[in-house]
Amino acid sequence: GKNVMCYFRTAERSQQSARKTRLNTVLEYPSVKASRRGCVHSDPMVRRRRSTVVALGLLALYLTGMWMLYQKAIKVGRRKAEQSGTGKNGCDEAGAGPNIAAKKVFEAQFHDSTVEEQLPAAFQAILRNYSIVPLTDVKIVLVVTYYRAGSSFLGELLSAGPRTYFHFEPLMLFTVSGRIRSGRERHAFKLIEQLLRCRMEDIPLYTAWLETNPYYKFNHFLSDACKDGQSCTSPSHMSAVCLRAGTQVFKFTRLYIRQVTAWLKRNPDIARLVRVLHLVRDPRGTYQSRRGLKWCTQNAECDKASALCTQMRTDLEDFGELTRLLPVNRTHRLRFEDLALDPVNETKALYARLGLEYTPSVALYLANHTKATRQDMKNAHATKRNTHDVPDLWKKKLSRMTIGAIEEACSDVMKVLGYKFIVHDGADAEVKTQAVSEKL
Repeated sequence: GKNVMCYFRTAERSQQSARKTRLNTVLEYPSVKASRRGCVHSDPMVRRRRSTVVALGLLALYLTGMWMLYQKAIKVGRRKAEQSGTGKNGCDEAGAGPNIAAKKVFEAQFHDSTVEEQLPAAFQAILRNYSIVPLTDVKIVLVVTYYRAGSSFLGELLSAGPRTYFHFEPLMLFTVSGRIRSGRERHAFKLIEQLLRCRMEDIPLYTAWLETNPYYKFNHFLSDACKDGQSCTSPSHMSAVCLRAGTQVFKFTRLYIRQVTAWLKRNPDIARLVRVLHLVRDPRGTYQSRRGLKWCTQNAECDKASALCTQMRTDLEDFGELTRLLPVNRTHRLRFEDLALDPVNETKALYARLGLEYTPSVALYLANHTKATRQDMKNAHATKRNTHDVPDLWKKKLSRMTIGAIEEACSDVMKVLGYKFIVHDGADAEVKTQAVSEKL
């Protein structure tokens, strides 16, 4: 009996000891947790991280507030622009005199919301020399072409005309070396539509991107208005000049003809203003020119002559549908070689076909850019060239085997465009260039 009682007493003491242990653990845990929190708080690295997070949060709030103010300023400016054309009774104020109406339009549309003050006085003085051109009166030229096909020279040549706003590769923002994919096509054409309507305030990402590169300098109408060293890359500067342009020229190396056709079908109001110029070049010359660009040689779509001719073949097949869509004499094809060998006469004919005015400024551009120095020739992106030498330069730079491989891969394209074969006639494919063809 004593043993049994001893057993129960021992068991009871064990249970009490276990309960005390659990209780102590529960009571001690918060203090342990608190000590750990204190340890974390005392870590300077963690404190810096938390401070950084707080600072970023405050910066985000500040930027959000500034963006809301920016959007509000745009809406106010547009509201004033809409009201500037009508009187209190909704009547046209043309009877009040053209100077008053023009002044109201100027003040309403060209307030620089990015700095909350009027555009510089010198810039305003230049703007007053030009009237605003309604979009319905603007001639829109779309140059659809390929990398290294002479498009920079042609684009600058077209922009040398009076009051011409040149959009140099606006779709470069979407892709560097390839064509616009279907997933980005809607966004690309939305950007083009905003540019057509000179709504630069609505595309802040594009204008911010434009500030980081020199391409706006190809736009002579804009750069001439910004002489004396003042910056002209703010949305308000660009919109102001764009609205006064009688011609807008777009250079595209990232679009297919079929993409342009589909877009114009969806926008008949724009289609009636458009001229499409399909610029082509001998694929052998284009391939040789591309070999000098590192970014191009690292991209399969740009580096292979077969890929180039696939693009050209597709565009040649789709050009007929575009011709049927647009009014007579609104679609044209130009061979770069014809322009290079006879620049003056070809330019005069091209300007006439596009309904543009051939002026002394265009003749001056030709005189300055059809002859080049050795230093000019070293710059792969320069538009100054000895144009008579350019068309046949590939004959000196490419091997006979490479030329034969390109002719074999592009024989149908070359025949349609009237280019002569020098390795074979395009009918027989017995030239031993299979190994090279795989690389091209």
